[in-house]
Amino acid sequence: MMLKKILFFILFQLCLCYSQAQEPVSVHLTEKDGLPDKEFYNIIEDRKGFIWLAADKGLFRYDGKVFKNYSNQEKRGLSVFEPVEDQLGRIWCSNISGQFFYVEDDQLMTFIDLGKELNGELSDFVVTTEHLIVFTKYRIYYVDLLSKKVTTPYETTLAFGAPFEYNNDIFFGSFVNLCKLSNGYKKENLFEFELPKPKKNGEYNVNQKSKLFKLGSMLFFIREHNEKNRFFKLDLDKTQYAEIHDFELLANQRHLSYFENNGQLWVATQNGVLVYSYENEVFKLEKQFLQRYHVTKIIKDKDDNFWFTTLNNGVFVIPNIHIEQLNISEGNRNISNLEKIDNNTLFFGTNNGDVGFYDVINHTEDIIDLPSTARVSAIKHHSKEQLTFISKDDDGFLLDNKTKQVNVFNNFHGAKSLSIINNENLLFANYADVRLLDSNNFNKKGQDISSNKRTFTSFYDSEYKSTYIGFIDDLVIYDCDWKPKHIRNNDQSIFAISLTKTKNGMVWVATFKDGIYGIAHDKVVSHFTTENGLVSNRIENIKADGDTLWIATDKGIQLLDVETKKIKTLTKRDGIVSYDISGIEILDNTVVFSSNLGLFRIDKEKVFKTPIEHNVYFSQIEINEEATEVRPNYELDYDQNTINIEFNVNGFQFNQKGTYSYRLLGLNTDWVSAETGINSVKYNSLPAGNYTFQVKPVLDFESSDTTIKELKFSIERPFWKTWWFFSGLSFLVLGSTVLYYRRKIKQKEQQRQLEIKQLSLDNELINLKLENLRSQMNPHFIFNALNSIQEYIVLNQKILASIYLGKFADLIRTYLNHSTKGRITLQEEIDCLNMYLELEKLRFEDKLEYAIHSSGSLTTGEVYIPTMLIQPYVENALKHGLLHRKTDRVLKIDFFIKDKTKTVKCVIVDNGVGRDKAEAFKARKNKKHKSFATKATQDRLALLNYGKQKQVGVTIIDLFEGDQPSGTQVEINIPFTT
Repeated sequence: MMLKKILFFILFQLCLCYSQAQEPVSVHLTEKDGLPDKEFYNIIEDRKGFIWLAADKGLFRYDGKVFKNYSNQEKRGLSVFEPVEDQLGRIWCSNISGQFFYVEDDQLMTFIDLGKELNGELSDFVVTTEHLIVFTKYRIYYVDLLSKKVTTPYETTLAFGAPFEYNNDIFFGSFVNLCKLSNGYKKENLFEFELPKPKKNGEYNVNQKSKLFKLGSMLFFIREHNEKNRFFKLDLDKTQYAEIHDFELLANQRHLSYFENNGQLWVATQNGVLVYSYENEVFKLEKQFLQRYHVTKIIKDKDDNFWFTTLNNGVFVIPNIHIEQLNISEGNRNISNLEKIDNNTLFFGTNNGDVGFYDVINHTEDIIDLPSTARVSAIKHHSKEQLTFISKDDDGFLLDNKTKQVNVFNNFHGAKSLSIINNENLLFANYADVRLLDSNNFNKKGQDISSNKRTFTSFYDSEYKSTYIGFIDDLVIYDCDWKPKHIRNNDQSIFAISLTKTKNGMVWVATFKDGIYGIAHDKVVSHFTTENGLVSNRIENIKADGDTLWIATDKGIQLLDVETKKIKTLTKRDGIVSYDISGIEILDNTVVFSSNLGLFRIDKEKVFKTPIEHNVYFSQIEINEEATEVRPNYELDYDQNTINIEFNVNGFQFNQKGTYSYRLLGLNTDWVSAETGINSVKYNSLPAGNYTFQVKPVLDFESSDTTIKELKFSIERPFWKTWWFFSGLSFLVLGSTVLYYRRKIKQKEQQRQLEIKQLSLDNELINLKLENLRSQMNPHFIFNALNSIQEYIVLNQKILASIYLGKFADLIRTYLNHSTKGRITLQEEIDCLNMYLELEKLRFEDKLEYAIHSSGSLTTGEVYIPTMLIQPYVENALKHGLLHRKTDRVLKIDFFIKDKTKTVKCVIVDNGVGRDKAEAFKARKNKKHKSFATKATQDRLALLNYGKQKQVGVTIIDLFEGDQPSGTQVEINIPFTT
């Protein structure tokens, strides 16, 4: 027995080594992918393609883009277990507190609380059309789905097993019987197990429930015995069972989960996934993967993606079991070059400076020791000579494949590309030179083909004995005599980085930004870019495989059928390890890619999945930025015309590699393609009308799903575009037009009357200006001025006469000039007053003292006041106040500029005899009439103030010293403009 265990252990270790050598590429979903937890207990896919996860932090649904959490206020704790879909499409789950929930209308609803009955036991359950059936260790509970009535029809002193649905019946086991619930879900004992019943301290000892699983049409049973798992194959027809001894690795495992895949049994364990084949009544371990993780559940979704939940490491997805990572040691995974030796052997070079052979059958690597750690820039296998050329950044080497002996290769460093010419000579191209090395002595310098020009790649076409070389600035083809010819596309240079030839004779050129070109007879005859199928125009590498072409881009790996022009795509969501592809080699039915993350291979016959129908659905509708219920038809008001439509295809891969095409019938009929990852469209300010929005999923170029999802909505016309509004508006416009013209005629008549009145006022103002001017130029003043001039002439005082005459002329000219203006600056008014007072001072024989001052925040040159306004009041002060005083005549004029009120306050103060004595003097001279200048000024003020909010105001104050008059003060408040 001990020898058997030792042999089995050795076999197991060999199996583990094999499993580690080639493991399906998995995608690890973590927090950076939006995964909301790391501890997961179970997973299912529902009929709509949603993935449901039972986790430590709750129940989550994944639609291919977002993980959505479902909870409610009644739920105790976070963790949930055992998601189950019922016949109505509702998702059920339970928690350790004994609560049972289901999701309906996108809400988590509490169905029943069995906390007292279950007492903290985590139970299994089944949902039928009528009942929730709960399996505990010692009882089975039936809960009516309508009345929620709880019954306990079955109990045991031994443990009931977990339920298993098989052939439309519910099976479960115990230590005594295999049981079935059928015919109204009544318990039926199928047959009894004649197995020993373990006891401990006189009682039956059962640690975990028995389980069932199936493989094809076969049913298997697991039961614990002495803390070890025992496995049995069941024959229901013969009511027999037979023990299986092929699962020694699972004997001590707990919490196993079983999954059937294409005739294989996959077992989720605490040490990863074990894959068993079943032939000739024997289970054989084929491989093990994810062995560092405690896997809790395995499912395969509708797109053939395999999902693995783990206890502490999130979720893993194997998108394609036909993409495998090969067992390259950690230090040699950054591979810079790859070369095929034969169908079983590859040769690789790394950026770390190592080279080695890799056996794809036994999955072993053989590293060749080289006396240099520089990067391997190029390698080439010479099949005829059984040699491998190795070029590094600092040196070159020649490897004998048979003896594994390495020799230094002179002048062979820094190669960008190596090609075998006519199965004999070697073409060496580096950053500066292209040389042809003779096979008789490869160590000689050889024939120079090109100098002082950087190259990227080269390729020898054995059929036409021509050589293609991709230089830094052009693609050149050389004939057998090495005569060059440039190959261009529409007279534009082609920047080649990789070259290959397909079976149809076409040479294909990969570029770093322009996609790929197909060349036939030295002419470009085909060009593929993102516009006709490529996922990117930046190409990393290409390799011909018969009539197909493998294309490695920076966004995915694609396969082009050069005859049909059909393109298939693989991305990281399909299991591609890296897009940094340094080499591609074809080995029988597999293709091996080298990358910065090691080697991986694909089964080229099986890697592309059979196209399936992708169903698109509307996930959210927003009207005027507010989410609304998703329904097939909407009737909207005229102002509900901003529509945002979100759509989705459930699944792990579609939104990472597929796209959507959409159109809005009623607005346009052309299909619009959305960018990858975009699954919404927004229409702003749509006009009134009937619309049908259509969307369809597109997975591969020129291949789209025939299913089109529609959404209809109509936008009502605004009320101002309805017939009744137009009719009412027409009457309103007609009536308004009549009223408008009647009012217009009335306004014109009023305007005409106002213009007549204004014209009258203007004429009167002109007359008043003339009268005011005449008052300023009164005959007495002119006569006195001329007499003074005459006296200066008689006394032969020619200079004084000339000065006086000049000032008099200036004053007259100024008055005439001001008479044509509506306003003047305050400074102009002050200048005019100065001229006037200088002449009057001569009249008073220099017995007159006057002073003019101004103050304020604005200068006198910035302030405009009406013309001919102040001088008459100054004249009154002289004529009626100061004239009757014989000595010490004083006149003060002050201007106060007030910026806040936009007014100028003019204060005129004289020390004359006062107004009462002046009137007495006038009476003695029989001058009963009112001063002409004063009347004209008052009339002019009335005209200036007419209709104005701010008016010119005049205040006259009599001054007294004691009871005796001492003069007069005149205050004039004048609104100013600037």
